[in-house]
Order: sequence, then structure tokens, then C-alpha cells
Amino acid sequence: MLFVLFLVALVLVALVVLQSVRQGRRFIRAATFLNELDGGRPAHEANAVAAVLFTGESSPGADAHAAQIARARSAEHGQSQAQVIGAAQARGFEG
Repeated sequence: MLFVLFLVALVLVALVVLQSVRQGRRFIRAATFLNELDGGRPAHEANAVAAVLFTGESSPGADAHAAQIARARSAEHGQSQAQVIGAAQARGFEG
């Protein structure tokens, strides 16, 4: 019985961690999208740039750099991850 409870708890923790990783990646893509828009790219191109992150077409270095830029943007604007994602969606983010 204790073993079953342990497995259930382990699965729940794994699901929470997985959701957290997904949300973090979405935040980074949204911040990248906003940075691309601020740099003058149209929304469809900014979405294409953001969509490459965390795929086989990207590199761990590029993903890490995008994460640093996303954290800096969040701190600069005083926004949470959810607020950055919401702002990006309001401007056409599809991620």
C-alpha cells in the first residue's frame, strides 16, 4: 500500500515538474516573440523565430541565451511569466 502511494506521489510530482518546464519554455518563446516585434519584425516572422526555440533546429546555447533575455525582459518590465505570455498573445503570439 505504501508503495502505491509512493508511485502516485512520484507521478504527481513528475506532472508538476513537466508543466513547469512547459510554462517556462512558453515564457521564453513569448519574450523572444516580443523582443523580435520590438526589433521591427512582423508578427509572423517573430512567431517563426520563437517557434524554433527548444526544437532540434535550435541549440542549447541559443535556448540558454533566449532564457537570459527573457529573464532580463521580465525584470525590466516588472512582469511575471504569465504577464509576459499574456502581453505576447495580445500582440499575436501563437506559441
